[in-house]
Amino acid sequence: FRQGSVNQAQSDYDSPWKEAIDIYFEPFMAFFFPQAHQDIDWLRGYDSLDTELQEIIRDSETGRRLADKLVKLWLLDGEEAVVLIHIEVQSQSQSDFAKWMYIYNHRLFDKYDREVISLAILADDRLSWRPTSYSYSRWGFQTTLQFPTVKLLDYRQQWQILEQSRNPFAVIVMAHLTTLATRENLQQRLQSKLSLIRELGDWRGSASALQGDRGYSRNEILQLFRLIEWMMVLPEELERNFRTELKRYREENRMPYITGFERDAIAQNTRESTIEVLQIRFETVPENINQILDTIENLPQLKQLHRQAVTVDSLQEFEQILAQIQTD
Repeated sequence: FRQGSVNQAQSDYDSPWKEAIDIYFEPFMAFFFPQAHQDIDWLRGYDSLDTELQEIIRDSETGRRLADKLVKLWLLDGEEAVVLIHIEVQSQSQSDFAKWMYIYNHRLFDKYDREVISLAILADDRLSWRPTSYSYSRWGFQTTLQFPTVKLLDYRQQWQILEQSRNPFAVIVMAHLTTLATRENLQQRLQSKLSLIRELGDWRGSASALQGDRGYSRNEILQLFRLIEWMMVLPEELERNFRTELKRYREENRMPYITGFERDAIAQNTRESTIEVLQIRFETVPENINQILDTIENLPQLKQLHRQAVTVDSLQEFEQILAQIQTD
């Protein structure tokens, strides 16, 4: 994580991006790689191969852990393909990023013996850093990997297009860029976070038929709300201010409160997201952590635990936090 000012909130980019791709894989491809999206037979679905990818990453001598996605899908011409997606979310450029792309691509080709298409999203803050290939040669031998990349910073010049887009990744990109831009101005992040939440829609109407300005369903709004909260982290005092402002806005616009069923669903999603963060950071999560999280119903407390899962130095430290909650 990038270290900012003393009061800088810790922002977790890897985890919400990975979950957003899990939830919205087809919109992800349509938004960032439209040509590839047109060639895919979406009616046949796709299979996630993330477990296999993590095995390859662990075996790699680089020890590199990215927010990656590995998917097996089918093309309209009937062929089977494997798509490897790398999300680079470091705050600084990485000189050997292209090398990692090469290593993973070749290991996956060796494993599956079929086309492995590597794609990259560059979510860093260095406008000039744009790796697109890796190659080496000697004595007449040459090998090269060329891969398409999308630079999120380029969308700063397309803000109006993002605001008008129905694709959920338009909102996610806006949240990501705003988080980068407000690392040293958390008060501005609070206001920007409120603005993004409001732009999801007015939430007027019945709970079952509710849709926002972008045409999102209520469930989509709740999912995006959770991802925005996850990405745009605020320190505790500003988080309380955010909650107060959001409550006032909802009351002024007669927005219905979240039902008990929806609150239970959000709580369960938060538990699962917390476990996923711990798995990404520490690989193996003891079963007792799952069991303790299942007993916690307090939603603000669960959200606080999720943020702590992002920042703790070890699983032991997280277990100590859970133990303290049990004794309180």
